Amino acid sequence: MKRELKNILVPVDFHESSMKAVDFAHHLAGQVEGEIFLLHVIETPGLMADLFASGDLLVKITDQSKEKLLGLSERMKKSSPGILVSNRVERGKPHEKILKVAEEIDARFIILAENQHGDRLKKALGSTIYHVTLKSPVPVLTLKGDATEMGKKILVPLDLTRETRKQLCSAVVYGQNYGASIVLVSAMIAGMDMKESLIYQKLTQAKKVLEENGVDCQMKLFEHSTVPPFNRVLDYADEIGADMILVMTHQEGYTHDNYIGAFAHHIINRSRVPVISLTSSATGSGLNKLIKFLVDPVGWFKD
Repeated sequence: MKRELKNILVPVDFHESSMKAVDFAHHLAGQVEGEIFLLHVIETPGLMADLFASGDLLVKITDQSKEKLLGLSERMKKSSPGILVSNRVERGKPHEKILKVAEEIDARFIILAENQHGDRLKKALGSTIYHVTLKSPVPVLTLKGDATEMGKKILVPLDLTRETRKQLCSAVVYGQNYGASIVLVSAMIAGMDMKESLIYQKLTQAKKVLEENGVDCQMKLFEHSTVPPFNRVLDYADEIGADMILVMTHQEGYTHDNYIGAFAHHIINRSRVPVISLTSSATGSGLNKLIKFLVDPVGWFKD
């Protein structure tokens, strides 16, 4: 399959975590022959924006930011001459500028690093990550730890709603493009016999679709339990040594654009490994077109 991920947007605030995001993008661009767009947003909030913008301080900060970005891009070009790197400095609210630039450059991926630490990290997503993940028209990779390349074992929790078809299609893309093994996981919602359940049948069908499209796939169905599903998924990710988790952000029956499902929220916030988040927009026309060309032995993608 032709590789689709080309323009990679990397917001940079120059903290250590965003430097790791830059390194990750560097490796990813080498895999997909993509171009990296480094973006630094100088936040000018509220009523102080005009006053701040009129002073020499903002000009100085802007020039310093451009110089830092140039240094980063030159470092990457030196180690990998074939990789294209562009720099951009914007002023405003970070999440608004990130989404705006992503649309302007026709980004295929946004890579974000979490900058919160300690107890706060366990309680809530950072504001920028939350808003970008909520509304992004393209997949968002939330980077955790020291990952430097696209994972070779990607865990995909399925809730088997209609939107899951697009999530499964995305799993095919990542499996084919990166040679990744996909691990499908779901949970029983009642105490019935597992192999007679509809969810087991659907999970088995999804596994067959991936395998028929040349993707190595395993599956795991949890027995009914009072343990929250997100905890079981995160524990299982640790158990099997998953490199990444792929989630849809709008789940549990919600379709509002201003809602991130509780399950996805917990996965993004608590995962020890990078999380690829997909909104409905991020799984839009591009994947709908791709569905037509997939091998679909069980009619998974039929309306």
